[in-house]
Amino acid sequence: MAQNSVAHAVARVHVLGRDALDAGRIDRLLSASSYEEALKTLSEIGWTNEAGQDPEQAAAEHVRAACELVRQIAPKEAAIDCFLLRYDAINLKMLLKARCRGQEPAMLSECGTIPVDVLTRCVTEHNYNRLPETLKTALDALEKSLAVREDPLEIDLTVDKAVCALIGETLKGVPSKVIRGYFAARCDLLNAVMLLRVKKLGRDASFMAQMLLPGGTVSEKEWRAAFERPELLGKTLEKYGAKVKSAALGAAQDSARLPILEKAADDALLRPFTALRYDALRPEPICGYLLGAEREAAAVRLILAGKLNGFRAEAIRERLRELYGE
Repeated sequence: MAQNSVAHAVARVHVLGRDALDAGRIDRLLSASSYEEALKTLSEIGWTNEAGQDPEQAAAEHVRAACELVRQIAPKEAAIDCFLLRYDAINLKMLLKARCRGQEPAMLSECGTIPVDVLTRCVTEHNYNRLPETLKTALDALEKSLAVREDPLEIDLTVDKAVCALIGETLKGVPSKVIRGYFAARCDLLNAVMLLRVKKLGRDASFMAQMLLPGGTVSEKEWRAAFERPELLGKTLEKYGAKVKSAALGAAQDSARLPILEKAADDALLRPFTALRYDALRPEPICGYLLGAEREAAAVRLILAGKLNGFRAEAIRERLRELYGE
C-alpha cells in the first residue's frame, strides 16, 4: 500500500541509499584479480548474503527488493508503474517466445505491475482480457499474426510499442516534468540506436519507421531525414547534451561505436534524477532510488562477466554506466 507522504518516502530511500554501491566499492570489484576474487569482494562489501551465493540471483533480488520497496512507499503509484512496466514487457516477450518454441520460459521477473501468474495464464490461453486495454488490443492482433508466422522480432516490436503506449497513457496522471521527460527521452534515444542498427543491417527507411517506438519528441519525418543523412543525428539529439551529441555523431560514422552512444544515452537519462536526489518534497528521488538499484545490478553483472572472460579493469570500466548520485 502506497504511503501519503513524499517526505517520508524520500527519507526511507535516503537511508537505504547509504549502502549503495559507490565509486570505492566499484573500484574494489574492478581491482579483483579474478572472477573468484570478485565474488569474494561482493560478499565482503555486503552485496551478496554469503560467499558463493549466485551473483545473478543476488542481482535480481537486489532489483526486486527495490521495486517492492518503492511500490510500497511511493505516494503516486502511477509514476512508479511507468518504471515497472518494462518488466511486464520482458515477461510477456519471454512467455510468448517460449510458447512458440514449446519450452518453459526462463526465470520471470516479479518486478512488473501485472502478476506473473496472470501473464502466464493470458499467454497460455491466448486470452488477454485481464490486461489493460492497450496491451489486450496489441496482443490480440499479435496472436493473429503468430497463427500465420512465428516471428520473434514481431513479438518484441508489438510488446515494446504497446508498453510504450501504455506508459504514455499512465504518464497523463503524473505531474512531474522530469519523469515525463525521462520517458520521452528514453524513446528518442532508443529510436536513435535502433536507427543505426537498422542502417547497419542494410534495411531501408520504411523498415526503420516501422520500428520506431511511440512517445518520443522526434517526429518520423526527422528520423527519416537522419536515416538518409546520419550526420544529422547529432543535431537531432543535441537536446540531450554534448556527450550524447558527440557519441551519436561517432556512432553514425562507425557502427562499432554504438556502445558508446548507448552508454552516453543511459547516463543522460539518469542525470536529472541525480540532480534532484536530495529534494525531499519531490517524487524524483524515489524513482532515482529504483534506477540506482538497477544500475548497481547492471554494474555487478558487467564486472563479473568481464572478470570471467579475462577483460582488463579499464576495459570494463569504460563500459560501466554512471551510478545514481555520481
